[in-house]
Amino acid sequence: MIKSVLQSVAAKRDRILAHSASSASFKKSFQQNVLRHGRCSGTLSSFSTATDGSSPEVAVQLDYYMSLQFAGVACALVNDIYQAKGINKLQFLPTCPVGLEASRVRSFQNAHPTTMATFGSVEQNIFTPTLAKDPSLNVTAVASMFRRSPLCIVSLGPLKPGDTIGAHEDTVELLQRIFPEQKVVASPRGTKNTDLLEGTYAGIQAYTTTEVPALQHILSGRGMDLDSLHVEVLEDGIDGPKLGYSQMLFASNESLECPDRRQASTAFLEGTFEGWQHAISNPSKAIEAVSEAQKMLQLDDESNDHWHSSLTFQKEMLDRMNDHVKETFLGDRLGVLSPSRWSEATEWLLENENDVDPLLGLDSTNLWQPPSNLLPGNELARTILQEAKISASKFKAVHGRKPSLAVITVGELARYGHSGRRVQLYSNSSNSWFTKTETGEANGFDVTEINLDGGTTTTDTLLSEIYKIRDQVDGIQVMWPFPDTIDTAKVFNAVPLAKDVDGIHFSSWGSSFPPVTPAGAMELMKEHDVLVKGKHVLVVGRSPIVGAPMAHLLREAGAMVTVAHTEVDKVALQSMVGQADVVVTCAGNPGAIQASWLKDGVEVINVGTTFCDKADALLSDVEGDIEAKANRYSPVPGGVGPLSSPMLFHNVAKAAWDQVEDGSSSSTWTQDPATLR
Repeated sequence: MIKSVLQSVAAKRDRILAHSASSASFKKSFQQNVLRHGRCSGTLSSFSTATDGSSPEVAVQLDYYMSLQFAGVACALVNDIYQAKGINKLQFLPTCPVGLEASRVRSFQNAHPTTMATFGSVEQNIFTPTLAKDPSLNVTAVASMFRRSPLCIVSLGPLKPGDTIGAHEDTVELLQRIFPEQKVVASPRGTKNTDLLEGTYAGIQAYTTTEVPALQHILSGRGMDLDSLHVEVLEDGIDGPKLGYSQMLFASNESLECPDRRQASTAFLEGTFEGWQHAISNPSKAIEAVSEAQKMLQLDDESNDHWHSSLTFQKEMLDRMNDHVKETFLGDRLGVLSPSRWSEATEWLLENENDVDPLLGLDSTNLWQPPSNLLPGNELARTILQEAKISASKFKAVHGRKPSLAVITVGELARYGHSGRRVQLYSNSSNSWFTKTETGEANGFDVTEINLDGGTTTTDTLLSEIYKIRDQVDGIQVMWPFPDTIDTAKVFNAVPLAKDVDGIHFSSWGSSFPPVTPAGAMELMKEHDVLVKGKHVLVVGRSPIVGAPMAHLLREAGAMVTVAHTEVDKVALQSMVGQADVVVTCAGNPGAIQASWLKDGVEVINVGTTFCDKADALLSDVEGDIEAKANRYSPVPGGVGPLSSPMLFHNVAKAAWDQVEDGSSSSTWTQDPATLR
């Protein structure tokens, strides 16, 4: 009876999924049947809506078995996102041996010339050397699920010369180059953790997203010291290997050739990264989707020792993967490839080759790039944070310690009420404004966070905390606003100028560091050539940490600045908005400005943002269709916001160097309180 039910379900799937009209209702029923009865019967090696013998519209060659590293693909498949994008015939090809992904994509496209697009996934450190050796593969990188490679070497203690490292067959040559004093050999992929623990190899090729958490669970279960696990991440962002992108999506060149093919390719990418948005927003549902997709695809599964069936382990893995995916966000989308990062990796990977094109294999048609009218800040933020990390590393090498920051907060800040959700949706603990201790640790800084009770802390108590720590750190950030009982001027003036890394003295005593968010907005405008000299710039907002210093910086840049705020009469505000060449919103009040008020061709810099529970999203101060009026504008999220944390750590690194060089690390700051402006 069960067999006949399963056969019936499989037959229905094959028949109905070829037609999009009723696919949504059927797939829900199909998924429920699979969950109820288990794996569907049949002999298909891949899920496909192309069951009539015709070629699929889109074919996909994954470089590994369906697992959490493809959670976005799984969510798109299970939730009918691909079909909603117009892909009615989608085929997943059987899992192939490592290193043959590009060859399989080429073979399939040659055998199925009417297939609109054929995609594959692979690491850039595999793709680039493979394409350099065989340009006739005719494949092009178009997007990526991970921005950084999670590749690492794991050992039970530091590796010694002559030790053997077990590696995947396709990375032996790469790892031998990185570890010339060890012997790197090809080893089984499915037993790597066991091989390490049993001493077969002194070290193994692993990934921080999979084998590392699995080993941590194993060691914990055996009562072993987790510190005995030595993890060497290969791409440290300083001076190590440049491996480029991971889980990179490439396509046959035919997939980019004409409008119809490009439309199919775009639909697949839109579906995939919308699926990743689902995975990021709701990890528990994504874990279920991966399990469901495994049953739907009917691909062979790998029996391996780097997997735990516990939900806790799966959640930990997916969180790590989501963090990698979020790092690919630029402008209005996940998955964007940066030409500069691609080039850097290509040059490293092919350093022994002659006449290397740094852009080898990278899409030059901009299939998956944000619109030109956006002013994204993500890649700029990554560059600034990378520079800060390198500076911090050099500082430690010279002075034997890390640059240091103290962050002092009194009470609960209302604007941080959704900090956890914002980190989950838009950033991660290695670069977020809301996780400064973790961000500091990830980038070579020591961060001390002092959180004081808002109801009991007095001005003297707060001053005492500042006095105790100010000679022990290179930078101090005092979070604003304070409770009404605190004398803000006295507190601010206890922070020495040399350590004022968030510019609280900028508008009064003239700190060398502007407040980091306005400074980030200025860097964004500089990066995208938003010219303000001689222009009429309207700043909406007047707070001492954003609006006021923003106006100050713009005046210094030669702009004619008008400052407004939300208490200005609506009619007057509308008139001011309509006259401005550049509008900089700093109100933190959604809907404070209507897009219809904007002057045609205006440039809009969205600084003020607010997280909305109902929308489960970050909103700007401008309500309506900015694109219909603005020539260019910074998106929310992904504009100014990502720059605040990198600017802060950039300032801390500079403050550390400056104080050591001029001998001002010990404070004698005794200025009298000044009236805040």
